[in-house]
Amino acid sequence: MYSLLQSTSNTRAVLPGSLRLLRSDALISPTEADIDFLLASGVSTLVDLRSSEELLRRPCPLAAHERFAYLHLPVTGGNALPASPDEVPRSYIRMVDAQMDRILQTIASAETGVLFFCTAGKDRTGVVSALLQRHAGLSREAIVADYMRSGRNLQERLCAFAALHPEIDPDIYTPRPVCMERFLDWLDKH
Repeated sequence: MYSLLQSTSNTRAVLPGSLRLLRSDALISPTEADIDFLLASGVSTLVDLRSSEELLRRPCPLAAHERFAYLHLPVTGGNALPASPDEVPRSYIRMVDAQMDRILQTIASAETGVLFFCTAGKDRTGVVSALLQRHAGLSREAIVADYMRSGRNLQERLCAFAALHPEIDPDIYTPRPVCMERFLDWLDKH
């Protein structure tokens, strides 16, 4: 497992060699070291991609922190588990709408470094990351590899989820290259 923050499992840079854009799972209990790292790295804009319901259940304590600009910009339809493995890439495609445009514009226009996150940091955060990486000119292979890294970083959480929900096909919630590849195919056509 690799994470830039002590309190998360899946925090990492979006672009190689830069901490200007960070992707993450939810910041639920950041440590003082986490806060110091973010501020020392120039990251003081936080974009929460979770739904209002998720936010109520597990608020981000940095929302009220005086040194951070916290923005709640939920991804459309991002909090619903797809019905089948084939539905996963289609769920990613549905996320690309006017709200996604607002999210990307907010991130691009931020005056400071940005950390954006959803609950696990793999699907909603993965779509935002892929769009930013594609815009920055990263190769298809690099985008897919970054997406797959979430599976490795979240392995313990995914195994725990599988134990609690044996009725759900693991291919629905486990990152698979085909999901990001199909999303990128759709982007290429549109």
